[in-house]
Amino acid sequence: MKPYQKVNHFPNMSCLARKNCLGRNLARMRRAFRRDYSFFPSTWALPAQRKELQEEIARDGGKTYIVKPEALSQGKGIFLTRTLAKVPHNERCVVQRYIKKPYLIEGLKFDLRIYVLVYGCDPLRVYIFKEGLARLATEKYVHPTRANLNNHYMHLTNYAINKNSRKFVFNADADNPNVGHKRSLEFVWKHVDANGGDSHSLRRKIRRAIVKTLCAVQPQLRQYLSSCQPLNYENSSCFEILGFDILLDHKLKPWLLEVNSTPSFCTDTPFDNRVKTKLIADTLKILNVTPERKLEYVKRELERRNARAYNRLLLHPSKEEREALKLAAMEHRDTYELAHCGDFTRAYPDKKLNAKYQTFIDYAAQALDASCGVHRPEPRDCVDSARKSSVAARPKTVKSGKGLNEEAVKEKLGVRLYSALKARSANERSVLVDKKDAGNREDLTETKFDASGLLKKYKKDNG
Repeated sequence: MKPYQKVNHFPNMSCLARKNCLGRNLARMRRAFRRDYSFFPSTWALPAQRKELQEEIARDGGKTYIVKPEALSQGKGIFLTRTLAKVPHNERCVVQRYIKKPYLIEGLKFDLRIYVLVYGCDPLRVYIFKEGLARLATEKYVHPTRANLNNHYMHLTNYAINKNSRKFVFNADADNPNVGHKRSLEFVWKHVDANGGDSHSLRRKIRRAIVKTLCAVQPQLRQYLSSCQPLNYENSSCFEILGFDILLDHKLKPWLLEVNSTPSFCTDTPFDNRVKTKLIADTLKILNVTPERKLEYVKRELERRNARAYNRLLLHPSKEEREALKLAAMEHRDTYELAHCGDFTRAYPDKKLNAKYQTFIDYAAQALDASCGVHRPEPRDCVDSARKSSVAARPKTVKSGKGLNEEAVKEKLGVRLYSALKARSANERSVLVDKKDAGNREDLTETKFDASGLLKKYKKDNG
């Protein structure tokens, strides 16, 4: 892919979008950072953790749990329960502790749909859209009991479910998004402030919870993307608009319910149309997808190819050139995106919290390496292990010759020329090659040619 080409999804974003993967990744982070990752309800993935959940239910009898299929959306297959009798043994689903004391608006339970733009994963770049949706249930909320566990219009806030209720009110006025069962985020912030809360602190908590969630999976996104796009030095080939579903409890603590990698862009109401049109327009503005950018890239690449052909250099940029191009691209992106972000606010990088977020990313990377069977020791351990391996690999004393080793000859002649000369060599005697560059010697009696003599012969024949 070229820098001016974009794909609207990241490889392996299912590590967030699938409920079982999201629960597993956040549970792993919470074991290491309990206070920082306390914004996600306790979650069990069935059938793998069925026994653990049974023990939890037996220990805390009377608690309510919510069961969700691991890969469905729009409220399909969701129900509340206090036992596992209704959950088939082989069904793949997630079970979460139900938050029974939610924050209410006009006596109704609701959740928040926060739109997040991820535009780069190495390094991570996250933008949060100013406006979003507050989706209200249609039945007055009552604490869960055995009699009302099946009342989805009371306990579930999914728009796809509540729009079928006879009590659902559509908002037909885009300029007044403070009525009906789908309202604006701005209305929620004002409602919180008017009732003794602090909306500024609440928004800060939500923003940090979103970034921490993405930090937990950043190494996975980076690994998959780098395998697909190894020369993506502009970090701009993929972007994705995510829908974070946030629930507030009675203490105004935000809880992450799930992450949608394909949030709905249907515009059933005028307010929907206004919010989602602005969201898509500002996203395209940040992406800088223009014909001029394509022409600029084609012109720059043509000049670079001509220069390399004239100077007989490699067609692809060297490692140093790639690093320089990457730094230049990051500086250009910072300047451009901050000037054209529209209603987006950059949540990451964050100068005040970069060091803390990097701690989460590093731990997630170590966990990913461990799950793949890879061990990356600390720098001091690397030095010690290198010394030990060097001593252990040193062979016993052997008789030495005066020639160079094979690798040194390959380096001087080049692999292709070396292989050709080796094939034509008629020298069949065994030799002992002295590995001077490694500081030790190695017996290469199986080698049927004299590497040092091969180099001398080539120099003599070619002056």
